[in-house]
Amino acid sequence: MPTKNLPAFQPLSFLACLAFHLLLRLLLLLLLPATLLAMASRGKAVAGASGVSVAAASGPRYRHYSGLRERFRIGDEYEIIDAKEGESFLVNKPGCLLLYVDHLEAGFRLPLSEVAKALLNCWGVSPIQLTPNTWRYICIFGVICKLKEIRGSADVFRAHFKLSASRASGVDIYYAKHRTDRMHIRLSNKYSNNKGWMDRLFFVRHRGGAEWGFPTVIRSAWKDSFPKLIQDEARASDKLLRAGVRNGEGYVTKFLLVKYGLSKPWTAAELEDGRDQEANEDFAEQIPVLAHMVYEDDDVAVVVRVPYAVRVGAAVTTTLVAPLSTEECPAKARASEKGVRKDPLEEEGHQGGGFGWSSDSSGEG
Repeated sequence: MPTKNLPAFQPLSFLACLAFHLLLRLLLLLLLPATLLAMASRGKAVAGASGVSVAAASGPRYRHYSGLRERFRIGDEYEIIDAKEGESFLVNKPGCLLLYVDHLEAGFRLPLSEVAKALLNCWGVSPIQLTPNTWRYICIFGVICKLKEIRGSADVFRAHFKLSASRASGVDIYYAKHRTDRMHIRLSNKYSNNKGWMDRLFFVRHRGGAEWGFPTVIRSAWKDSFPKLIQDEARASDKLLRAGVRNGEGYVTKFLLVKYGLSKPWTAAELEDGRDQEANEDFAEQIPVLAHMVYEDDDVAVVVRVPYAVRVGAAVTTTLVAPLSTEECPAKARASEKGVRKDPLEEEGHQGGGFGWSSDSSGEG
C-alpha cells in the first residue's frame, strides 16, 4: 500500500511556536497582578458602598463591636479590647476582665453593684462563668429590692437562689437555680435557651490599673450552702418569700438599670437632653451593636461603619424627645398615674403562694 509523503520536520517553525508561547506567558505574568488589583479595588468599593466592613488581609483578625460603649454605658475609665478570632473564655489576660455581649444584654454593668461583687466573691467565680439568665436574676433582684424598699444583699439572694453547675454550657459554667417555696422570677420563653452566648466575647481593662474586687480567673465554684440570715437580712428575705415575677426581663431595661442605681448614672448633658424621662426610656435599645472582623493594623474608625445612628466624636446619638418644662411636668405626672401599670408582685399578690411556674424559667440558659 503506498504511503503519503509526510512533510519534512522544520526546526524554524518549532522555534517560532515555542517563542510565541513564551511571549504569551510573559504577558500573562505582567498583566495578571494589575487585573487582580483592579478587581480587588472594585470589590472594596462595592463592599464599602453596601456598609460591609473592609479590612486589609494581613495579620491576625479581631472581632470588634461598634456601639458597645454607647449602648451599655461603659465609662471612659474602662478600655475595651477586641478578642482575637478563635479566643475562648479560657484565655486569661493580666488585668483584663473577659465579658460576653449577652451578659451586657442581660443587665451586667460596670462598675458592678456591691451585691453582684459579693456574690462573685462568695461563689469564687468570675462574671463570665455565670449564664446570661443568672445575670438577669441578679439584676432583677436588685431592681425589685429597690422598688420594694428592701435592703438586698448577697445572702438574701442566696436564700432564694442556689448556684448549680450548668451541664449544657460546659465545664465551670454555673447558673442560679430557684430554691423551693422562695422568690421566683420567670422570664419569657425566648430566654429559655441562650445558645451561642459564649461566641461574642471581648475584654475590658481599667485604664488606671485599679483592681476589680472580684475573681477574674476561671476556676471551680465553691459549695453554695444556704446562708445564715440574721435581723435585717432575715426580714428582707421574708418580704420576698413566695414572691413571683412574671416577664422579669422587663425590669432590666437600660433605663431602669440607671434609674435604680445598677448602671452608670446620667451625666449632666444627658439630664439636659431629657434622658432620665420615660419618653426616652427606649433610647439605649435604639443603638445597634454590630460585629466587625478587623485586622491588627486596621484603622477601626475607618473600617467600621455604624448604620442607623450618627456618630459624633465618641458618642452615638439617636432621636431624643425634648425634656418637659417645669410647668408641664406636674400635668404629665398626673396623666401618667391613671394608666400606670402595676408591679407584677402587686398584681399577683405575693402572699398567696406559688403561681405554678413551668420549668422553662431556670437560669441554665
